[in-house]
Order: sequence, then C-alpha cells, then structure tokens
Amino acid sequence: MSEEPSSGRSLFPISRRRFVSAGAGALGLFAWASLTGCEALSTKPNQKDRGGGPAARGDKEAPMLAGRVKSGDLPPVAKRLPATPMVVRPADRVGTYGGSWRMGVTGGSGSFSQLNRFQGYEGLVRWTPDWKATPIPNVAESFEIGDGGRSYTFKLRAGMRWSDGRPFTTDDVMFWYEDVVLDKELTPVPPSWMLVENQVGKVVKLDEHTVIFQFPRPHGLFLQKLAQPGADAPVRYAKHYLSRFHKKYNDNVDDLAKKHGAPDWVHLFQSMGGIDDDSVRYAVADQPLLHPWTFTQVPGGASGRAVAERNPYYWKVDPEGRQLPYLDRLEYRFLEGDSTDTLTLIAVNGEIDMEDQFFAVPENKPVLARGREKGGYDFYKTTPVEPNVATIQLNLTHKDPAKRKVFGNKDFRIGLSHALNRQEIINIVLLRQGKPFQVAPLPGSEYYNEQLATQYLEHDLGKANHHLDRAGLTERDGSGFRLGPDGKRVTIGIDLDNGRPIFVDMAQLLQAHWKAVGVDVHVTAMDRSLWEERVRTNADFDATIHRFGGGVSEAVVLDPRYYFPFDGNSVYASAWQAWYRRLPGVEPSGPLETPPEPARRQMKLYDELTLTVAPDRRKSLMEEILQIAADEFYVLGVSVPVDGYGIVRNDFHNVPESMPNSYIYPNPAPSNPEQFYTTRSR
Repeated sequence: MSEEPSSGRSLFPISRRRFVSAGAGALGLFAWASLTGCEALSTKPNQKDRGGGPAARGDKEAPMLAGRVKSGDLPPVAKRLPATPMVVRPADRVGTYGGSWRMGVTGGSGSFSQLNRFQGYEGLVRWTPDWKATPIPNVAESFEIGDGGRSYTFKLRAGMRWSDGRPFTTDDVMFWYEDVVLDKELTPVPPSWMLVENQVGKVVKLDEHTVIFQFPRPHGLFLQKLAQPGADAPVRYAKHYLSRFHKKYNDNVDDLAKKHGAPDWVHLFQSMGGIDDDSVRYAVADQPLLHPWTFTQVPGGASGRAVAERNPYYWKVDPEGRQLPYLDRLEYRFLEGDSTDTLTLIAVNGEIDMEDQFFAVPENKPVLARGREKGGYDFYKTTPVEPNVATIQLNLTHKDPAKRKVFGNKDFRIGLSHALNRQEIINIVLLRQGKPFQVAPLPGSEYYNEQLATQYLEHDLGKANHHLDRAGLTERDGSGFRLGPDGKRVTIGIDLDNGRPIFVDMAQLLQAHWKAVGVDVHVTAMDRSLWEERVRTNADFDATIHRFGGGVSEAVVLDPRYYFPFDGNSVYASAWQAWYRRLPGVEPSGPLETPPEPARRQMKLYDELTLTVAPDRRKSLMEEILQIAADEFYVLGVSVPVDGYGIVRNDFHNVPESMPNSYIYPNPAPSNPEQFYTTRSR
C-alpha cells in the first residue's frame, strides 16, 4: 500500500524499537549524530525569506476555472459567488493561483477524521485563527442570540451554491433536521450538541436564507459546540442530491438500494454520504459539498492516494475579491498502520508541503532538522491544548468483574502512578522535552488545579507497593506477580493505535515499571480501525493510551473527556458515559450502568454548566467538576505537553508561524487553508 520514497542512505541508523530498548545511551547514536541537542530539537525557522512574490492582479478566479468559463462549461465567477462572499484575510500576503498541497496520512480509514483539518471544516460558524472564545460566522453570514440563549438565528448567504452549482438554502438545513435528525431509522441518537436536558432542539425556517434553532432552556455552549469539527452537519446534507436516496422522496428507493448492493434504504442513504461517520462520508465521490476542495479520487482505493480539486462554487474571496482557494488541489498519500518512518522520509525528501500530524513527534525532530536544507522546508510551531502528552486509561467498567474490581480501586491506580518512572519516559521517548504531570488543565490556564496536576507523580516503588497492597493485592505467584480477587495473575493488556508509535514506545517502558511492582503487562499495537472497534466501540480492552482532551481555555469546558465520563472519548468509563448520554426511548448501542455518586455529581454540574450563559458561573461550575476529578483520580498522565511543530516547504506560503494544536480547534483548518498558496514549479 505504501511507497518508499527514492532517497540515498537511510536517515534512521537504528529502528525506533531498538532505540527505545537501548535506553538513554542510544540518544548519542541517533539524535545527536550531527547536531547539538539544541540544534536538533530546534523548530525555529532558519530565517530564510520564503518569499512568494507578488500575486497576479486582475485574475478573479483560477486559470483552470477561467478556461472552463471560456468553453461554456461554467458560468462567470460573479455568478458563482454569493451576494456577500466571506472575505478571508491572508496570513501574510495575497496569493497566486495553482499548484497542490501534498500530505501524508497514516492509520487507514480510521484516520479519515483528520480530513476535517485540511478540507472539511465548513460549518455555520468557525473558530478564529487565534482561537477567540466566541466563534465567528462562516457559512452563516451572521447570527443572533435571543431569549437568553434559548434561540440562535442564522442568516445564510444569498446566492450561495453547492459544489455542483445548485443553490444552497434553508431548505437544505431543514432537510437535515426534518428528514435526517428526526428520522429514527437514520438517527436513533440525535447529535449531542442539539440536546438540552435530553430534548432535541427545534429548527424553524423563517425564509429562504434565515433559520432559527430553538431550545427549551438556554444552550450556553451552542455556538462553541457548533464550531467543532463534525457539527457542520446542518450544512452538509444537500437535499437535491440525498433526497433521491430517502424513502420519503423516492417511492422506488428499495429498488435503488438493491441496484447499489445495499441491504435497505438506510444503508444506501448513508453510503451515499448521508452520515456523520468520517470513514464513510469522505469515501463518497461526487457528493455536493461547501468545501474549498472536493474529492475527484476518493480515499480508500488500491493506489493509497486521494485527490481533492477546487470547488468552482466556493464562496470565499481574498481582500481583492479574488475567489478562493488559491491551490488547485490537495494530494494525499494514505499509508497503512505504523508508517511513521516512511512518512518522515517522504517529508525529508521534500514531498510534503505542510503538515503537523502523524510524523511530527519528538523523536523525529533531529531527523527533520537535519533534512531541512535537502527537503526545502522549515518549521512552524504548534502550541499545546491537550492536558497531557499521553493519557493512560484503565477500563473502569470492564466486562470482567475481577478486572473491574481491580482497575476501579483508586489505590491500585495510585500504586501504578507511583511505579511509573515518568522522567525516564521523558528522557528516552520525549527526548528530555517535558515534565512529569498528571492529566489536568495546564499551568497558566484559568482552570489549573494543582492537586489534579501534581498528585502521585513521585517515582517511589515503596509507595507503589504500599498502595497496591492496600488495594488488596497482597498475594503473589511464583514469578512474583500479584494475584487478583479471582486468584489469577493481575494482567493488563494495553491496546494501542499503531499509527501513534510514541505510545507504543512509552508502553514498552511502563511495562518494565509495572512489572517491578508485580503487575504483568502485555502491549498490542494494531491498525487504527481495529483499535477504534476494540476500544471505543466495544469497550473490550484492559487499558489504552491516547491524547487530546481539553487543557487550556474553553477547551477544558468543551472537551472534559478525562475529567469525568463525558462522552464516547471517555473510554476509561464507557458504560458510565453511555448512561450519561442515554436518551429516553432510545435503545443504547452498548452496555450502560449507573455511575458512582461522584461521577453523577459531575454530570449534574456539567448539565447546569451547559444551561449557563454567564461565563463566571460556568467557570465556577467547571472548577467543582475538576476538584471531584482530582479526588477520584480516573486516569494517569505522563508529562506536561510542550510546544510541538509542523513542517512547511519554503515555497508554500501563508502558513502562520504558530497555531494551537487540537482537534476541537482542528488545526490547521481555522487558519484558513484556502488562503495557502505555493510557488513551487508546477
């Protein structure tokens, strides 16, 4: 599936696995071979003027579209734009048309959600490039909050069109609401961001370009939730296209389903793009969208490549009125499994134009720093938003009652925390970049809780054994491993996404740390799609390591996954979050159980928070939730995150020098990729 780039000698003198097992001594061989430590880890630009040159003036559209206008294949650009197009201010300068943006993606279809970062972030509202607390209009020309946060009125852009040229109006929004959200076959569980006190909000059409969302109680976080990736659904369901696959509009839909090999109309509708599952919808060709680029060669093919080309009806312009995007196309390489080394070599060869996902991990900094001149690229900075570089999660609602009893014991988790040699992990895996830290809002955040951030960090085997004994695990087998309440060896299987090899490296070290206190650990790395199924969908696992979550600013409130069992991302307590997310009359998709009282108290506090419009009161409620999280100690952290990095070619322009790194703020999407441009020879 993956291709090896043509290059000279390997830039990896020893493999990643051998590097980790060799310990700190390997650093001298691998990382510092030709650079000092500071130089190897530096992501500061080499102070080269990446230029870009003046843009051609007078060209209001891309040459590839101008040719189609001349041939009669497209109407003039003035007729393709809405009456009030959104004006995007370039990060540096007005760009030139043409060229492509080349990227790499690992992990197969399990990583399709990452496409929201590059081409699919176009909701009613969006985050600003500098991530202000309040989102700004996007597909909506304007919005108005009414009735104390109970209503949100959106005015759409008159004359806006889908990528196939058909008009986009409130009829499309109403199709999504009336025929998708309210259809129990298509949507057995409504979007969480449309719920207030388990009641689905109403959507009412006022006219062709005005729609109002109404809720029974104030929805204090509605705009913030609407700005997140995935909440673009109201403006992603083109009625003229998807209605042909809906039973309400097509009496012959069952015959059409058979023709397409679908078991019923629901599967047909979803397979044609009528679904919020990124792994399905991004693999659909010819679906009308509002994105700057749409796929002409969809992901998932045998070639391992995908191509998205400019949308001729895209509705944004630069300050000179020139239609965006500047770039003609996006070109992806999809690499299966743990292809990080391959992707890094592709980057060093200069075959990635701009990216900060998948390969931009600490251990690759020296390689990428050495390769800057050869690859013709430089670095930009990403600032951390998540609460930890790695969150270790035991399955507290395990299906095995013996493991559930062990993992659910707070003393057991405290013991494991004291057994962790975090500084060793930081020295070897993170290349000395970081500081021991639990999973908590970061220092400097208005939500910082010192107890949550710093408790149980000391590497002390005496304390570790003391707490493990207090957990009732005093008996051992002949090999020195502790025995659980069922008389069997206490064993933790850690299931990991092999597209994130840094977690595999960490797990190999903590395997030895926990063995030293009598806990047996087995590490299994698997394809992202299998990891998603085992960990997130079926909750059939002992432990895992992941990242993301909220560590600063409003992200703490919007993504509290590790502070209490909040949503499907709280995999450490899947059955508890399912109870919290349950809806009357809706059959749950997985097991659910009543959470313990502290978690229920957190859920009640968060429910109150979502109904609160006043920022000061919201902050107070969140602080109560965090204090309970500190007292319960659900998950274990490794290190405070430090600034990350991405690479950008010297001939790829308008990329900010710094941007937040988060999935809530799906970088680089809020920095407006439609204004990126290239001067690479085409």
